[in-house]
Amino acid sequence: MDLSALEKQLGTRRIDKESPIPYYYQVAQILRELIADMAEDEQQREVSLPSEADLCVIYQVNRGTVRHALQLLEREGLIYREKGRGTFVTRRRAQLDLTRLFSTTDELKARGWVPGSRLLSVASVVPRPHVRRQLGLAPGQAVWEVYRLRLANGEPIGLQRCYVPCHVAPDLDQCDLTGSLYYTLRDRYGVRLTSSDQVIRTRLATSEEASLLGIREGDPVFVIEGTERDQNGALVNHEHSVWRGDRYDLRVHLRSTSP
Repeated sequence: MDLSALEKQLGTRRIDKESPIPYYYQVAQILRELIADMAEDEQQREVSLPSEADLCVIYQVNRGTVRHALQLLEREGLIYREKGRGTFVTRRRAQLDLTRLFSTTDELKARGWVPGSRLLSVASVVPRPHVRRQLGLAPGQAVWEVYRLRLANGEPIGLQRCYVPCHVAPDLDQCDLTGSLYYTLRDRYGVRLTSSDQVIRTRLATSEEASLLGIREGDPVFVIEGTERDQNGALVNHEHSVWRGDRYDLRVHLRSTSP
């Protein structure tokens, strides 16, 4: 959708100046709905919104009203602004299905993304006490610490730090860890991940995380920490991951158990 077509579509909606709903919120809602209605291919490209001045003309409101509406959408992660360039629709967000256990690689493929990873480090270490407890290891037992940057369509979306006991995967550091760790454990070591207990929280990105993820320090991120068991019930992986709040959604399917 080019800018002229976008402006024409925006012009088909009007704000209700008799409504008690603030003008800025009405403008934001119109833009919200337009973004939601965009086709899949449009959500994969950079789509520019009209300038603040143009939006003022389209909706017959002042600059402060338009700016307030755009600030609201920016906080929601629906748009982003670049000084000197303009305002753009945030590209389609990746999703993590919390109801199923399978590889991040498969999850991204299922959403129509091209998955990728950049290995930041891999080393045999004696884990910190909380990791050791999560994996049920004896003091001094070593784990592989695998630190990776996860990509979707070449864009950074998450950081994953995995801890795999060395006795589970003796030469893991010799494997190609830019692919799926899930499949590496299954195909090379016969370890099938069958269950996981996870805790999800939100916080603000650190400077290191922001630099790697291409966001600003203090931007919101999801943090997922979980421990996985194999087909025999053994604890085989503890994972700490950080996902961009503006590029990743957590998805669940709930089913009623009421009669």
